[in-house]
Amino acid sequence: MKKQLEKITNLTLNELLNNKIILPSLYFEKFDYYAKDVEIDLGNEDFKSEIEDVIIDDFKTIEKYMSSIMTNVSELKEETNNAKNAIINKDINSLNDIYKNMIRLEKEVKRLNNELFIDEETKIFNRKWIYTNFLDEEYLFKNNGFLLLIDVVDYFYVQKEYGELLAKNLIVFIINFINENFKDEKYDFQIARYFDDKIFVFILEEDFKEINNFIINIKKMLSNITLKSNSGLLIKANYKFYYEFFKSADDSKKLFEKLFDLSKASS
Repeated sequence: MKKQLEKITNLTLNELLNNKIILPSLYFEKFDYYAKDVEIDLGNEDFKSEIEDVIIDDFKTIEKYMSSIMTNVSELKEETNNAKNAIINKDINSLNDIYKNMIRLEKEVKRLNNELFIDEETKIFNRKWIYTNFLDEEYLFKNNGFLLLIDVVDYFYVQKEYGELLAKNLIVFIINFINENFKDEKYDFQIARYFDDKIFVFILEEDFKEINNFIINIKKMLSNITLKSNSGLLIKANYKFYYEFFKSADDSKKLFEKLFDLSKASS
């Protein structure tokens, strides 16, 4: 059920992305439209009950996250005070214990961040990470670079005809392919899943000619690959690439809209 809600939400957000003001009535109108499109009855009591369960689970996750963060902050403060005393007293054993606790706290914070900012299916960053970590508080870019939008055109077709698992494997393959090739070239980049079928690659480089040639080559390589499932099914997926340069303090909303408009125009 959560997966269906995410799909309806993503379709709704994609439709309303260009609106400067989104009234609740308009949002729910579009949400209702896409719910019917995926054959879900919003008035169904069982569905309402399942939505409540999903919302409660999400609140529990956030509550758990905030509680753990507060605990970690408290522990960090205590360990800092302990470290000061250990340094004054030249207590090497205590410093070693404090160091181990700091490592433990670092791992715990990383685990908690993963729960909120990592896409469950692909294990890459999700949309929350973009707005919370990659952009500043006003959703402006912090650096110069390129934004590459990869539109997996056949994602929903594969999902409908062959199932969720094959659609997931298609996305995972693309992400691994992009990761390997960008790492081989030693580019500074981050990948995030914005919608089910759309992936953002933030490339923190400024050499337009070099990046342009590299992306063209990547697109050609990807378009020539035929995937084979465990059952022997052959899939030659269709991908579309759109990319644009961004500068520090540029408005992310305008750039996202521009790339999504290009994607819609060529559909």
